[in-house]
Amino acid sequence: MGPMDGERPLDPSRAAAAEAFLESLAELGLDRLPRAVHQPAEAPESTESEVAEPGPRLEQLNARIEACRLCALGETRRCSVPGEGSARARVMFVGEAPGAQEDASGRPFVGPAGQLLTKIIENGMGLSREEVFIANVLKCRPPQNRDPQTEEKKLCTPFLQEQMEIIAPELVIALGKHAANHLLGRESSLGRLRGRLHQPAQGGPPVLATYHPAYLLRNPADKRACWQDIQMGMDHLGLKRPSRASGGQTGTPTPAPPSQENGRPQEGKHRW
Repeated sequence: MGPMDGERPLDPSRAAAAEAFLESLAELGLDRLPRAVHQPAEAPESTESEVAEPGPRLEQLNARIEACRLCALGETRRCSVPGEGSARARVMFVGEAPGAQEDASGRPFVGPAGQLLTKIIENGMGLSREEVFIANVLKCRPPQNRDPQTEEKKLCTPFLQEQMEIIAPELVIALGKHAANHLLGRESSLGRLRGRLHQPAQGGPPVLATYHPAYLLRNPADKRACWQDIQMGMDHLGLKRPSRASGGQTGTPTPAPPSQENGRPQEGKHRW
């Protein structure tokens, strides 16, 4: 059939292109042209990081940590220890590196020091361990629990930074001098770092430095000083101290905030 009166004949190349377009629509299950004039404008596609929930993003990151062989620790460790806890935690605890029991289980802070940390979280802060996030600077155990090497920390730091980006905590509590200095990019004694919130030069949530639970097991007299640090973090988060009747769990907080001297909460004995 030729063109109707008044119509211009279709250019053969355009006709071929139109035919190919209609065939592609048919392959997609469409039997007619979409009427774009009546369709609402489509929103721009979101990137994977924008649409993914924190939980799945952490799982993907954990898989990358498990597959990491950037340093020799990936060959000597038994399990990687990415971290665990809530993907929407308000507070994140960061230690130095996994130990022997963590290396065997793949979970952070599960030995005696981890049990003390759990008591600090539950009996002191009135939170459950599942409400916070616990991690280390290194994701693999150094042999014989030696101090992390500079290159190991450098290679592992992007993993920790990504965890902090995904979780977006309101506060990071650094456990021990090594973790605190690494997070703050400095070299200071823990005594100089304790007693105030630090804003990292690279940005991110404030960092509160306190004693590592393993140190407290060896030096129980410093538990009171640690409790002062924890109360400072609780004040920052707006958490009230749980009553002893509540067993350390949130639900029956004491209404009075602790008194402070030189910026440090002083009232009350530690609960662990």
